[in-house]
Amino acid sequence: MFDISKKQSLLLYLFIVFVGIITIWFQLNYDDFWLDEMSSFWISDPFISFEETIYRHKNFDWHNPLLFNLILKEFLNFTGYDPSYARYLTLLFGSIVIIFFGILSREIKNDNSFLISTFLASISIYIIKYSQELRPYSLLLMLSIINIYLYYKITNQFIVKKKINNFVIISFVVISTMNYSTNPFSLIILFSQITNSLSNFLFFKKKDKFFFFSLFPIIFFYFLLNFDYILLQLNFNEYMLSSDIKNVIDGLYFPRFFGSKIMGYLYLVTLLFLIFYHRKKIFFKKNKYLLLFIIFLFSYLVPLLYALIKAPVLHDRYILFVLIPIILLISCLSAEIESKKIKTSIIFVILTSTLVNHYLEIFNREYKKPEFNNIIKEISKSSHKDIVFYDKTMTSNFVYNYFKNLNPQIQEDFNIYQFKNELPNKLSSFWLLCYTPRVDFNCNISSTKSWKLTETKKKFLIEAKLFIKN
Repeated sequence: MFDISKKQSLLLYLFIVFVGIITIWFQLNYDDFWLDEMSSFWISDPFISFEETIYRHKNFDWHNPLLFNLILKEFLNFTGYDPSYARYLTLLFGSIVIIFFGILSREIKNDNSFLISTFLASISIYIIKYSQELRPYSLLLMLSIINIYLYYKITNQFIVKKKINNFVIISFVVISTMNYSTNPFSLIILFSQITNSLSNFLFFKKKDKFFFFSLFPIIFFYFLLNFDYILLQLNFNEYMLSSDIKNVIDGLYFPRFFGSKIMGYLYLVTLLFLIFYHRKKIFFKKNKYLLLFIIFLFSYLVPLLYALIKAPVLHDRYILFVLIPIILLISCLSAEIESKKIKTSIIFVILTSTLVNHYLEIFNREYKKPEFNNIIKEISKSSHKDIVFYDKTMTSNFVYNYFKNLNPQIQEDFNIYQFKNELPNKLSSFWLLCYTPRVDFNCNISSTKSWKLTETKKKFLIEAKLFIKN
């Protein structure tokens, strides 16, 4: 596609990957933790037993499988129990994702279009966002892209070479099992792979025997590891993030995926145009694009069908892996266009608009999560050094644990208390820390005969109220 040597394309690929990793790292801890990140950090405490971790997970993170929290626990045991270290795990996952976009793209179309795929992935606002958040979504994306790559390997390479590589098959079984054990929505990839292989057999008499043989251990180990979780999920008629059908209709979440409504519809229109333009190649000829189209289609269709049968479940972050077929189809199908003028125009518009949008998002970034570090700076100027968390639910455990581990200096500079039933009458004054997104936090303690509210400091989604004893 580009008239450059293999060595030049490799060097350019490595440069793009490096820039992508630096972009994730650049603002890795720009935002403080959200409540669900605090929950994962609390559950994955390396100083508690394995049994206690499982107990905390089952009671406070039941909507997610256990795998991510176990990996995080081991990671924090290695790095130290510090929130600033924790996100380096998701940085690692995001970095592998960027690397594998190029590898998978080269597997699908063996030309320099893999540079486009890698570039779009490296500056993808959505990939960057979830590579900077301490939740399972970057792990889900990483395992999904490796899973798809290994599927192509066992359904193509072996047929050509007529030999079995046991390492690749075992890797496919392990990665697939981990992938589906990270988020149940990733089973969409499995359904897509089965559909693609059945299609290959029915229309092209291609027998993907190694894939079908692999299904038995994958399904066995998946149910073995996740049976209790599956039963639990089937009993729920409502999920943590309810389906927002309005955003599905309004661009299939593309405006969220790509940073703005303009960018979202640009990507959506481009994708639909390319699918229509290459419809004969995708649907009527033996190719590697059909699987990507099926994953894209099933990512919306399967959750919507489940909503009709059981409960609404579709949400953008749950189908984060749909970015894989979107980016790959746009990159590879653009390179398939014979007209040099049309091909160049599409690639130029997508690359430049994405780059400009990326620049604006990064350098005009605003706080979107509670500003714990900034509220600490504010109250550290005060002579009052007692901080109180007052909450009758378990939520304060997450926040309290996160807050006291933010900086080793905090526990030296402040006295931190956690109360669930009564206010701290033994204190002469205290800062009441109020995490405003949680309504269970008592943020509206009125002044009484014993206490008087004298000062309030506000930052985004968090307040500190100074009470002094009368």
